[in-house]
Amino acid sequence: MPIYKKFALVYDQMDADLHSKRMVPYCTKIFKRFSIKPSVGLDLCCGTGSAISAFEKLSIKMSGLDQSAEMLAITAKKTKKLKVKLYQKSLPKFRLLDLHDSQKIVQFDLVTSFYDSLNYMLTEKDLATAFKSVYQHLHKDGWFIFDMNTPLALKTIWDEQVYAGVKDTMAWVWENEYDTKEKKASCHATFFKKKGKVWERFDETHYEKGYSNTTIKKLLKASGFQIKGFYNCNTFENVTRDSYRVCAIVQKK
Repeated sequence: MPIYKKFALVYDQMDADLHSKRMVPYCTKIFKRFSIKPSVGLDLCCGTGSAISAFEKLSIKMSGLDQSAEMLAITAKKTKKLKVKLYQKSLPKFRLLDLHDSQKIVQFDLVTSFYDSLNYMLTEKDLATAFKSVYQHLHKDGWFIFDMNTPLALKTIWDEQVYAGVKDTMAWVWENEYDTKEKKASCHATFFKKKGKVWERFDETHYEKGYSNTTIKKLLKASGFQIKGFYNCNTFENVTRDSYRVCAIVQKK
């Protein structure tokens, strides 16, 4: 089964969108620190649209991109009154064209990507391609803000760990493994959702890769970005080898 197909139906119920919600207040601090004043933005791998809704409250006209039609359907419902533009596209390479000019790429002042979205790029080539696609969709001097799991996070939080949770109408079990050599993690997720008097089970397997800080910076610079900030996520502290999650603030040259 494709990932985020049935998972989309329980994503918010599991509070899986909390990280994206928390990133928006952090972004407002970033905006202030770097004098960023975006008017149009794109949330990459927007999921169920929680960050989009929060950014719209800051008077940023948002669009969203995700590969999952099921996720986008929930986003569309959640942002119905906002008339948000949504694109069903897959990373790493994407190209959004103007509806009135098929030769013109749609561009934004701000592109964001939260949670583990970019960790789904399982090779350096794919991550570099994603960075280059973002670069093409930014206005001159536009900003790209994203966060990622580090290899240490995947090794510590994922390797041979089992996580479970239960609510009135659903339950889930996550079984994780980590390949130290490849710096890749796998998560087999089993969900149970109550449907009437019976419980429906569905399974998904997710794969992520961690990249060193040096590699991420190298790929960003090769894509044309200037690195303005590289922090422990949700702080303005410099990253270290012990960081679990990094946040990059970069600008198009």
